[in-house]
Amino acid sequence: MALGATTYKTPNIINQIGSDMTSKEGCGVYLSGPNAVEIASTAQAPPYAVIVTGTDSLTPGTYPSLIGDASLEMVDQLGCVVQVLISSAAGVVAGDFLLIDNTDADGTFTSVSNQPAAAVDFVWGMALTEANSGEQCLMRFQPYLQQV
Repeated sequence: MALGATTYKTPNIINQIGSDMTSKEGCGVYLSGPNAVEIASTAQAPPYAVIVTGTDSLTPGTYPSLIGDASLEMVDQLGCVVQVLISSAAGVVAGDFLLIDNTDADGTFTSVSNQPAAAVDFVWGMALTEANSGEQCLMRFQPYLQQV
């Protein structure tokens, strides 16, 4: 889990956010620039991490902007199990492959059975539990790029 300016996975020091991440627990983020993450709004956004504890910037309403040390927590380690938020589209069942919901465009996840993965879409991982829309489920964070 990355804690603000501390991370064990990469030399990236995440100290900027591209939007308000308060109450975005379980949503996917991507690297939007040097030391910056942003909510993944489409399935084409390259997976970086899933938010565990959200935050706002030191200057709310101005983005991208700096965040306080250790105020944003994310799971970014491949193979980790993380709780993700399911979109408003439909529920998921264990074994479904999950990607960012293009319709909600808010970092929430949907199943490839609800939104088929197109070429250049990223599948973020596999659901390990069932969840209805708007609920959280467990997902193994193992992203890959859909080729066909």
